[in-house]
Amino acid sequence: MSTVKTALEYAARGWLVVPLHNPKQGKCSCRKQGCNSPGKHPRTEHGLKDGSKDAARIESWWQRWPDANLGILTGKASGLVVLDVDGEDGKASLQALTAANGPLPKTLRVMTGRAGKDGKRKGCHYYFRAPVGAAIRNSAGILGKGLDVRGEGGYVVAPPSLHPSGLLYEWLAPEQPLADLPAWLHTKLAEANPAPQASQAQGEVIVEGGRNAALASLAGTMRRRGMSAEAIEAALMRENAARCNPPLPDGEVREIARSVARYAPAAPLPVANKSAEPVAILPRREWPAPLSEAALYGLAGDFVRMVLPHTEADPAALIFQFLAAMGSIIGRGPHVLIGSQKHFAILFLLLVGKSSKARKGTSWSEVLRACELVDIRWTKTRIMGGLTSGEGLIHSVRDPITEQVAIKEKGRVVEYQEQTTDAGETDKRLLCMEGEFAQTLQCAARDGSTLSPVIRQCWDSGTLRVMAKSAKASCAEPHVSIIGHITSVELERLLTVSDAANGFANRFLWACSARSKCLAFGGKVDTEVLSAFGDRARAVIEFAKTVQEMAWAPEAQTEWERVYPQLSEGAPGMFGQVTARAEAQALRLALIVALLDKSAELRLEHLRAALELWRYCSDSAGYIFGQALGDPTADAIVAALRARPDGMSRTELSKHFDGNKTKAELDRAIALAQENGLVRVDKRETGGRPVEVLCLVSV
Repeated sequence: MSTVKTALEYAARGWLVVPLHNPKQGKCSCRKQGCNSPGKHPRTEHGLKDGSKDAARIESWWQRWPDANLGILTGKASGLVVLDVDGEDGKASLQALTAANGPLPKTLRVMTGRAGKDGKRKGCHYYFRAPVGAAIRNSAGILGKGLDVRGEGGYVVAPPSLHPSGLLYEWLAPEQPLADLPAWLHTKLAEANPAPQASQAQGEVIVEGGRNAALASLAGTMRRRGMSAEAIEAALMRENAARCNPPLPDGEVREIARSVARYAPAAPLPVANKSAEPVAILPRREWPAPLSEAALYGLAGDFVRMVLPHTEADPAALIFQFLAAMGSIIGRGPHVLIGSQKHFAILFLLLVGKSSKARKGTSWSEVLRACELVDIRWTKTRIMGGLTSGEGLIHSVRDPITEQVAIKEKGRVVEYQEQTTDAGETDKRLLCMEGEFAQTLQCAARDGSTLSPVIRQCWDSGTLRVMAKSAKASCAEPHVSIIGHITSVELERLLTVSDAANGFANRFLWACSARSKCLAFGGKVDTEVLSAFGDRARAVIEFAKTVQEMAWAPEAQTEWERVYPQLSEGAPGMFGQVTARAEAQALRLALIVALLDKSAELRLEHLRAALELWRYCSDSAGYIFGQALGDPTADAIVAALRARPDGMSRTELSKHFDGNKTKAELDRAIALAQENGLVRVDKRETGGRPVEVLCLVSV
C-alpha cells in the first residue's frame, strides 16, 4: 500500500499525520550539513503544528513529496501514547519493568528500522490509548535506559517509512486492537515526569520530538513582541543549550530563527486589559476523531455494533440518539446530585451534518425501531415534533388545570367552586424530535417568542410556566428531551449570538454526523438478534424504575475530582459559550450509561465512556464554532479578511462597514480577534508614513 493511502487510513482512525523527510541515498532530504535526524523530522513549514486529519491536505503533501516518510502525532491530538523500546538496553529495561509490575497488554506494535551489527532489528514501538483527561509528557530514559515515551507535543515515525538503515518500519500484528495505557505505567510516568508548575515552566527540559516545535513557538512569541532576527537567534541558542535534551544542531536553530523572522512583528492595539498576553487558543476546525471503544460501553455500544453493519448512519449519530431516547424512556427518577442540583437522564442533542446527505434521519429510524421493542406506548404517544412555541411545549406535559368556576342560580352567580377544567398529561416524559431544527431556531428568534426560555427550563428540569396572563398551563416535574437535526449551513445562518450567550446553545450536545458507508440496498438486522436486544433493553428500564439518587464508586469519584477542573474551565469565543456546561453534560451521559448497565452506582467505566462521548461533542463544537469569536463585529472583520488575503487598512475596514462602526468599536473588535490569535497587524511601507494593515493569521 502507498504511503499516502496509509496516511489516509491513519487519519480515518483519528490520528494526526505529518510528512517527514526521507533518508534516501544515505542522506536526509533536508540537505542540511550534519543533520542528526535523517528521515525523522517534519517536512512542512510549521512542523508538528501542521499535523492534520484532513484528506485533501494529506493528499496534497504526498503529491508534492511522494517519497516522504510518515509521522503520527502523539498525545491528546491523536489520543496516543507510544513507548519506544530502543536496542538491547531498552529491551533489558522493559523486561525489568514488566517483571516488577506485570506484563504489557497486547496492543499495536511497530518494528522500527534500527538494526544491530548482526542485521537483526533492535527497536519496537508500543502504541497505547492515551488516558482521558490526562497529559502524558514526552520523556527520554526516565523509565530506564533505552526507554522513551512519546506523548504531548511528540510524534513517532510510522510504517511504511524508511529508516536510515535501509529497512522499513513495519506493523506487528496490525489487526491487534489498541490497548489502554496500563495504570501502573501511567502512575510511573506521572511520578517520574510530573507536569511542571507554572513557576517552573521556564526551566522545563525539552526532549527529542518536541524541540523544533518548542523553539519555533518561543521564536514566534518573541517576534510578535517586536524582537529582531538577531535577538531571536541569540535567545534560541541559549534556550537550546540550556533546555533541549539533546540540543539541536546550531544550523537548525538558526534556520528556525530565520524562518520565524520573515513574519512582520505584530503592532500593539488598544485592549481593555493592557497586561493581558494575547493567546491563540481557539480550536482548529477539524472534523472530530471517531469515538473510541471506551464510548461504546454496555447496551448503547452493543446497539451500535448490532446496527452499524446494516446502515449508512454515523456511529456517533446512532449512540447519541439512542442514549437520548433511552434517557427519555427511563423518565424522572434516577439522578446524580451535585450540591443541590439534580441531574436527570435528560439530554438535548443536535446532530450537525455538512449537508442533508449526512444520513441523520436514517440514524433516527434505526433508534426508533429499537425503542418500539422497549416501550411501544412511549414510542406512539410521547415522541412529538413541531417545537414552535413555549406555550405549546408546556401544554404537552401540563399538570391538571384547576380553576374557580362560577355557580349560577337563575342567572345569578351564587358562589365559586374549584373545578378541574383540564385533566392534564399524566406522562411527563416527552421526546421532541425535530428533523428540521432550523424551523425551531426560526421560531425561537421571533419577537415575543417564549420558546427559548421554556427549552432552557426543560433542561434545568424545573417548573415550566410562562409569565402571561392568559397562560394557564404549567408543569412542576417535566422530563423533556430534545433531538434535532440541522446542516452546518443552516446553523451558521440561524443560530444567533444571543442563543450562545443566554445559555440556549450550551444546553445542547453538539455532534457532527456524516454518512459512514454506501449501501445501495440498505441492510436489515436479524429479527432474532433485534428481539433479544429488546429483551435486554426492557430489563434495563424495569431496573431504572427502582433507582433514585445514584451513588459513586470510589474510583469514579477520584477520577471525577481529577477531570472536573479541566471540564469546568472556560474557553474563549463561541466554542467556549456552547461548551460551558461540560461538567453537567458529562454527568448526564455517565448517568444514562450507568443505568443502561443496570447499575445504581457510577463506576469508572461509566465515567470513562461519558468523558469520551463528551470529547466527541467538544471536538464537534470546535469544528462547528472553532473560529467564531461570538462578537458580531469581530467575526465580521475575520470574514472580511478571509476574502482579502493581502490584508486591509483601517480605512478600508471602516469603508467595509459603510462607516457605521466607531473607531472605539473597531478597536475593541480588532483587539478581541488579535487576542485570540486570528488577526495580526503589519506595517506596510508606502514611501511616506507606514500604513497599518490587518491580516488574517488563522482561518
